[in-house]
Amino acid sequence: MDDETLGHFRENLKGFFPSVNGHPDVAGLFRSPAMLNQLGSALAAGYQDAGITKVVAPEARGPVLGALVAKELGAGLVLVRKDGRNHPGADIRTESEATWTGERQLFQGRSFDLDDSDIVLVVDDWITTGNTARAVIATITDSGAHCAGVSVIVNKSVGDVISELSVRWLVLFDEIVKNT
Repeated sequence: MDDETLGHFRENLKGFFPSVNGHPDVAGLFRSPAMLNQLGSALAAGYQDAGITKVVAPEARGPVLGALVAKELGAGLVLVRKDGRNHPGADIRTESEATWTGERQLFQGRSFDLDDSDIVLVVDDWITTGNTARAVIATITDSGAHCAGVSVIVNKSVGDVISELSVRWLVLFDEIVKNT
C-alpha cells in the first residue's frame, strides 16, 4: 500500500469504530468488506522489505489480523494463545505484566513454530500498556527468532512504549473516540 492510499485508509478507518457499551469496537472494521480487504495491506505497510518470515498474533483478535498480514507479506502465521486454551505442543509459557485489564496474562507458544532464521512481525488490534506485546516478543526471542516490530490498528499507548517495542499503528485511540 503506497503512502497516499495508506493515508486515505487511515482517515476512513476512524468512522468504523461503533461505540459498544461506551467503548469503541474494532469489530466494526471486520464487518466492512472494503475495510477488511485493505486491512492486511495497511498493517503490513512499512514491512514489505523487512524480510518478515512469520507473523505472530496473540489471542483474541490477533489471529484474524495476523492472517491478513501474513498473506500480504507472503509469510507464515504463528499463534500465541492465552493460557487455558488448546494449543497442542505449547512448551513456552510467558507471563505478562498487568495488561489493559489490570491483570497479568499467561501466554503459551510453541518453540518449534519459530527458529533463529525467522524475522517476525507481531500483529494485534490494540496497544495500551505494551505488556501483551512484551510477552509475545519474549516468546519469539525464547524461540531464537528476531522481532522486527509490532503493528496494530489502535494506539492507546505512550511514546516510550511505542519506541521500545517499535510499534506502528493505523489510528490513535483519541481519534476514534471523537467519532463514537
